[in-house]
Amino acid sequence: MKLFVGNPTNQTHIFTFRRPGDRVDNPSRSTIRPGAQIAIDDLDPEDVRDIIHQHRPFGFCTIRDALRNPTYRGLVYSEDRPVDFQALADGVQDNHEKLKAEGTRNRRASAEQIAGQTIAKTKGRRNRTRSLDVEISTQSDSDTAPSSFSKETYHADGE
Repeated sequence: MKLFVGNPTNQTHIFTFRRPGDRVDNPSRSTIRPGAQIAIDDLDPEDVRDIIHQHRPFGFCTIRDALRNPTYRGLVYSEDRPVDFQALADGVQDNHEKLKAEGTRNRRASAEQIAGQTIAKTKGRRNRTRSLDVEISTQSDSDTAPSSFSKETYHADGE
């Protein structure tokens, strides 16, 4: 039996696992490039279940489950058949969209926190802040990895 492990992310992963007979301090490792997959050969069905179980706490799932999960962005597997290439490509795009959405939520939450703390600090003062715009912009240290956003402004009103 074979276990195929696909990488629908834009990062290289080192997939570490234990085969039967591997010493605890010397597990097996395979590098999986972005959008690629590996095959782990010569496994018994129980060995496949053990490897899946080793990675289940990190969300390890099939590509179909990963595409349905709005937050999962990790490695995927398929038993005895390669992960479908188009599904893997769709997974890379899906992960990109999930990361962009998460970045927007995180920036909004940070801006709201900044605005809320600033407005709260001036409460009760004569020159209290009644509203605040928080602008978040990106500065890239590399032209090869442009950000998906350049500038966002969030507005907050006090009481």
